[in-house]
Amino acid sequence: MQEQTTQRDYWLCQLAGWGALACVGVLSSSSGDTQQMLRFALAKSFCMVTGLGLSHVWRLQLKRRAWVDRATGIPFGRIIAGLLVLAVLQTGCLLAADLAFRDGALLRDPSTGPVDYAMLFVLWFAIFAVWTLCYAVALARRRAQRAELEKLKLEVSVKDAELRALQFQVNPHFFFNSLNSIRALIYEDAPAAAHAVSQLAGMMRQRLQTDQTGTIPLGAEMAAVSAYLGIEKLRFDERLRAHIDIDPALAATPVPPMVVQTLVENAVKHGVERTVAPCEVRISARLGADGLVRVEICNQGRLAASSTSTRLGLSNAIQRLALQCGPQASCVLAEEGGWVRATVTLPQGAA
Repeated sequence: MQEQTTQRDYWLCQLAGWGALACVGVLSSSSGDTQQMLRFALAKSFCMVTGLGLSHVWRLQLKRRAWVDRATGIPFGRIIAGLLVLAVLQTGCLLAADLAFRDGALLRDPSTGPVDYAMLFVLWFAIFAVWTLCYAVALARRRAQRAELEKLKLEVSVKDAELRALQFQVNPHFFFNSLNSIRALIYEDAPAAAHAVSQLAGMMRQRLQTDQTGTIPLGAEMAAVSAYLGIEKLRFDERLRAHIDIDPALAATPVPPMVVQTLVENAVKHGVERTVAPCEVRISARLGADGLVRVEICNQGRLAASSTSTRLGLSNAIQRLALQCGPQASCVLAEEGGWVRATVTLPQGAA
């Protein structure tokens, strides 16, 4: 497809350029009687056709030898030699056209001398030189566009690889946490454990589907979060108090899969697990005056200064937001008034 477009553009430029020269030549011949004007126009048109043909053959030579499309340098000597040959051939075609259509009027004109023929040669040399320069510039632009396209493709491939690597880190993290929660229930409450397994199976099925997409609606992410909290509620009972307050208008906001889920897991792990007293987890989403959506995950507790946690979940959330939602997206963890608050900021129309 790209090659067809290139060929089409090439021939459009060829016909436009040589056609314009033919028009100028024909208009310059609009003097004298009709028969002479017609002969002059035919001679000029013939020269433009031969010029188009010679330039096309010259293009094939340039492409075959890669004289204007090489990184090792342009062989100016060979190009100039080629232009000299083109100028000689085109000047010969002009004289042949004069003989064929005007009975050699130019050659029989006593005022035409060697200097005039030399000027014709220089004129055609200049025309073909300008043609070659335009062709070289077009090649350089196309090469630059191709390089930019390849760079963008490489960046997309790297981005996709990074996202998949991050997902491979997040999914086992979530899965094993859930299994540990269910394991704690097996000997204490078998029906509750069976219910938790069903919830986990539904969540994993959803994750297998959403892993094929870059983002999912916030509403779908919150459905998985609610299921996760249901599993953890069976484990912690009254120790876990969850409150979800999501603006319904933001349900379609795209978010990377597992981002909110991972931060909720962290809130449970570092908040609820570390206390024997009831611990509250709050999840909210609001649209700010600046047009950015802010999702907050809060849990009662404090940030441990000497914690052995690697904070893998938080690190993955930050990286995935930057990769998939752009520079406006961010994730910040802070402590304020006995609450640990993770704030996810992202554009409402993030791709």
